[in-house]
Amino acid sequence: MSLNDTLGMDKAELGGLDLDGIIREKTYDKLHAILDSMFESAAIADSEGVILRASDSFKDFYGLSPDMAIGRNVIDLEREKFFSPSVIAQVLKHRKIRTLTMKTKFKGYVVITGAPIYDHSGNFEGVVSFLRDVNDYTNLKKQYEIQENKLKHYSAELEELRDKELGDGNVIAKSTSFKRCISLALKVAKVDTNLMITGESGVGKSLIARELHKKSHRQDGPFIEINCGAIPETLLESELFGYEKGAFTGAHKDGKIGLVEMAEGGTLFLDEIAELALPLQVNLLRVLQEKKLTRVGGTKEISVDFRLITATNKDLDRYVKAGEFREDLYYRINVVPLHIPPLRERPEDILPLILCALDRANKEHQLKIKLSSGALRRLLAYDWPGNVREVQNMMERLVVTSGTELIEGESLPLFLGAASAILREGDITLKQALEAAEKDIILGAYQTFGSSVRVAKALGVGQTTAARKLRKYLPGYAAP
Repeated sequence: MSLNDTLGMDKAELGGLDLDGIIREKTYDKLHAILDSMFESAAIADSEGVILRASDSFKDFYGLSPDMAIGRNVIDLEREKFFSPSVIAQVLKHRKIRTLTMKTKFKGYVVITGAPIYDHSGNFEGVVSFLRDVNDYTNLKKQYEIQENKLKHYSAELEELRDKELGDGNVIAKSTSFKRCISLALKVAKVDTNLMITGESGVGKSLIARELHKKSHRQDGPFIEINCGAIPETLLESELFGYEKGAFTGAHKDGKIGLVEMAEGGTLFLDEIAELALPLQVNLLRVLQEKKLTRVGGTKEISVDFRLITATNKDLDRYVKAGEFREDLYYRINVVPLHIPPLRERPEDILPLILCALDRANKEHQLKIKLSSGALRRLLAYDWPGNVREVQNMMERLVVTSGTELIEGESLPLFLGAASAILREGDITLKQALEAAEKDIILGAYQTFGSSVRVAKALGVGQTTAARKLRKYLPGYAAP
């Protein structure tokens, strides 16, 4: 008895049917039910290509109801252009799984898969086919492209926001003057133009140089930093340009590669460039002009490729006029000047710097030290002649030497006690000075943290007090 005969029999005829046939009938029913629930359309055909089962959605794709399809051969249906090509016919021919794109009468093109069916003895019994609507894939692809474009847009916005901070929160710029400095730095970060950073000691010239390297196309290359004032003049040449074996007494037997060579493909940062001796200035100028160097004691020219950033806290114009710095080198390295203003000229940055340094020191030493409002007032009134470096060092000093979790004003070093920044400008009473300091502290903290709860936590006061002060100093503040 054939599979077609079995599936077409009614219950009255099952009396003489063997058990295997009954099981096979139930198996096909279960298989069809599963396929019908998983795919848009499914069908089962016998070994001759005659359709035995067809899902309810058959008509939606082929324009043929299941009742009309059952008993028809797929070859005839293909000839009548209900679908083409027939995947069932392909499986009948090759006895292997086939997946192809098939054109249907009503739904256009679909992706359809056909698989052979074998009994437990390995005899070929028929074919099962199931399809997915290509339009679903097309719509999914469109949705994916839309989401991908959104992701690119959001990623670009995120990168822009990160760029505005010039790094991973290492550079804090709240003041207008420093924001202008950062804006210029970002413009030149991605090009190889020589750049000279100027500013007082401790303003963060080295930090800015490192962040510029991270934002450049050389970010995967090395960042080589050399403090020209920290290496004795007699050793600096060999440190910069390297030396060949036997170049001088005490030289390594195999010679040594110089720091300039080590910067290959990356960034060379020469800090305190004003301290570079005149003979070395000549050598550096040649390297910048020719992109080649010769090691000490050697004759072979070595090609080098790096981006140069220099820094100084001196007035190089005065050095040039005094003949202490080569004019041609000065113009070569000072293509783009970047001046970092001292902290006293950007007071808006002081509070966030103090709080950031405090948080960093707490995390580093696993502590939870806070500042009282009195201590914070005194810190804000100080000039910070050592700039950012002094802020960082002072906050770490206070954290590690504090015997309590709250640093009071009285426990600060004596030199931080003068309220010169507030009282210097003219006749002002102590009450007015304190109120002015309190206002700066409250508004600065709110600008940094954005809520009365976080302000209260940062300043070590109650939330009610912080909210009351914000209502006093910030017109329109309506938070409870």
